Amino acid sequence: MTTTATYSIVGGDYDGAGSASKQLKGILKRIGVEPKTLRKVMIAAYETEMNTVIHAQRGLMKVAVDPTQVDVAVEDEGPGIPDVEAAMQEGFSTAPARARKLGFGAGMGLPNVQKNTDQFSIRSTVGLGTQVRFRIFLQPQASSAPAPNAVHVAPGLCRQCLRCLHACPTQAMRVRVDRPQVLAHLCVDCASCIEVCEAGALTMDVTDALPDSSEASVLVIPVSLLEQFGPDVDPAAVLEALHDAGFRNVQHSGAWETALRTAVEAYARVETGVRPVISPMCPAVLNLIQVRYPSLLGHVAPFLTPIEAAHEQLTVPHAVFVPVCPSQHTILRSPSLLSKIDVASASAMRRAVLERMGEPGGRHYDAAIREVPRNRGDVLHASGMRRVVKVLDEIENGLKADCGVIELFACSQGCFGAPVWDEDPLVARRRYERSLTWYRAQGKQYDGTAKAGAVRRIRPLEPRAGLRLDPDMRTAIEKLARIDTLTRTLPGRNCGVCGAPTCAALAEDIVLGRASISACVYLDHIPTEEAT
Repeated sequence: MTTTATYSIVGGDYDGAGSASKQLKGILKRIGVEPKTLRKVMIAAYETEMNTVIHAQRGLMKVAVDPTQVDVAVEDEGPGIPDVEAAMQEGFSTAPARARKLGFGAGMGLPNVQKNTDQFSIRSTVGLGTQVRFRIFLQPQASSAPAPNAVHVAPGLCRQCLRCLHACPTQAMRVRVDRPQVLAHLCVDCASCIEVCEAGALTMDVTDALPDSSEASVLVIPVSLLEQFGPDVDPAAVLEALHDAGFRNVQHSGAWETALRTAVEAYARVETGVRPVISPMCPAVLNLIQVRYPSLLGHVAPFLTPIEAAHEQLTVPHAVFVPVCPSQHTILRSPSLLSKIDVASASAMRRAVLERMGEPGGRHYDAAIREVPRNRGDVLHASGMRRVVKVLDEIENGLKADCGVIELFACSQGCFGAPVWDEDPLVARRRYERSLTWYRAQGKQYDGTAKAGAVRRIRPLEPRAGLRLDPDMRTAIEKLARIDTLTRTLPGRNCGVCGAPTCAALAEDIVLGRASISACVYLDHIPTEEAT
């Protein structure tokens, strides 16, 4: 069974550059290609496509995939290459100034294609154009079971607004039979669907009552909690209120985050030649990589996330954690033999602080305090799922190698942007950094007394089934062909009325037995093949 496709490439279209290789990537992920092989295909396809965008007027990428190999031919209409041998040398480039200004044309394109392929050829005629062909042999990805998730559905509250369908970064949401449904194999436990659900039909299943505490209890809070009470309440006042609520020993996640940053930067400098290194700061981002970007698992630094490290290192009789997203809640469901673990909702913790604080007070920030800029070296920060997906796409295409460490957060401004909070995430983060600067200037700290440290991951992260259509690649290709055929018969509205986020997602649901074509209200007829 072979699937074929042809994609147009427009010369000079830097905004649309990468669309052909992205569509090829979608095919390979859905048939279950092994991640390292997938990465090689993506680098070769992207570099070949970019050569056409930079140098030619137009071109075509022709693709053929079967369970054993992928063949790609890119033919362009352009000036051709006068000296092919020189063009195959690293650093040789004839890219125009515009391409160089945008960061392209460093002279690594064709050498990278040859380096990442099993068979490679190039032919070029001056004044007519260039043809690049390559072949890469495929290996199937190992099967894996769906990971647990902590997105809770309250069907009676759903208004069928369909916002969750379009917010999910992995198309894991469906809205059918008057209720949201979560496809567990695609869910990455982020809070994107919860953030847009104004009806409250999607939440975390966390009790809204405070757990009982004792002298032996340790409360672990996110740093974002400290800045949810307006500009006149500093972190010390919040910690004092928590003390009055019965939590004598309060730690916050900042200590483990700092330890992880230090360890990851040292790992990037000394232990690995991989660039960029992705910091495992956000568990939802790690889930996203396992599901949608398994070829990037080798870029993830081998440490536990801060909340996992805290869960691992605290050996006290009783620990209470305050998760702010489903991915953190899922981690805390893991049993601990040394500690009793309770989970408290962010709303309950915030309410406890407000009840004991009385009138807003505490130290006001000194107007003369100047924010000290952080010098964290060669570290790129990106937050919010849209931005995270864009950065991961670029890394998968072989870009961002000029960055040492990349720190990604599913929520805007990290946990400050979790939907459990009301404060503007940018404002809250700025307040936290200013207050942290002030405390350090006074020789004080409020990180608690825990000996926080980075914890090495014993078992490496593994790919998840995710987008894969079937454990058998041949069967997956057959299903993909049926999905593509059916998608072309659908109206292409991507409206979500059928309960799936796109027409292609509905076609996949039909082929996999999760839906009927009658779900599409815009079809005048049912195609004979699928109706039977």
